[in-house]
Amino acid sequence: MADKKSPPKQSFEELMRNAGGHRRTIAARAIENERRYRLEMERIAQQRTHEDRAGRVQRDLRRHAEALHIAALIEHELVALRFKLDAATDSEERILLRAEIAHLSALKVNLGGKRRRKPPESGIPVPAIPPSGPLPKQGGAAAPLEFDS
Repeated sequence: MADKKSPPKQSFEELMRNAGGHRRTIAARAIENERRYRLEMERIAQQRTHEDRAGRVQRDLRRHAEALHIAALIEHELVALRFKLDAATDSEERILLRAEIAHLSALKVNLGGKRRRKPPESGIPVPAIPPSGPLPKQGGAAAPLEFDS
């Protein structure tokens, strides 16, 4: 084996002679590497955003096509139920057919994918309950504050 020669020892003055310049060079390289890294990350993020948008459009189109297919099936079933309703003579059967028609019609309306802006309980009537306690004074006068009662 060949002996590896160790580098010649340098004095502290020789090592520190150009330390500031070395430090500035290293800092400049680090800044340049950081800029390149950030540009690459931004490019990757833009590419992902573009791919996400394209995928979202494809999913939306697929869902829309499925919704149209299901709506056509529901409409076909509604037509058949209406014919049965016209031919039905028994009152119980007519009530059940009307309920099924109403249910399928509601399904078809909700199939559009539009979200309701109101909570489901907003359409429920609630009885008005008057507030309990003393009535306010007329004429805008302030009520006296009594804490000793």
